[in-house]
Amino acid sequence: MRKTVLASIAFAAALGFTASASFGGVIEDRQKLMRANGQTMKLLGAMAQGESPFDAAVVKEQAEAMAARYEAEKAMFPPGSDKGPPETYAKPEIWSDPDGFTDLMNEAIQTSLALAAVTDQAKLGEALGAVGNVCKNCHEKYTRPKD
Repeated sequence: MRKTVLASIAFAAALGFTASASFGGVIEDRQKLMRANGQTMKLLGAMAQGESPFDAAVVKEQAEAMAARYEAEKAMFPPGSDKGPPETYAKPEIWSDPDGFTDLMNEAIQTSLALAAVTDQAKLGEALGAVGNVCKNCHEKYTRPKD
């Protein structure tokens, strides 16, 4: 069932991407999804640190949504989307090493789904850290710093 839900979300996201990409919105679309993933990490990080109450249902919902966003993002780097406006921080390596990029995105999906399965606050930090490590690796290799 989870695969069906993720596939449906990814398909819907891809439809939205297709519509907006024709208007030059692909860079904005992928930046919005990345910002949403960052917000999810902050929300779940607060739970992991005990700054907000642990809620396994919220962890599951948010982590599954993050996995779906990563799935959609894989298609949001078509040739020619390396230049804006708006400014993009994507490095050329995304296009010169598409297999490596896709592998990291797939790893982000898998670690997000593992995070979604966490039902115990004691395990949240470790699972969240695994997602964060993949994010860090991807950003180091495929994202240039903002000037």
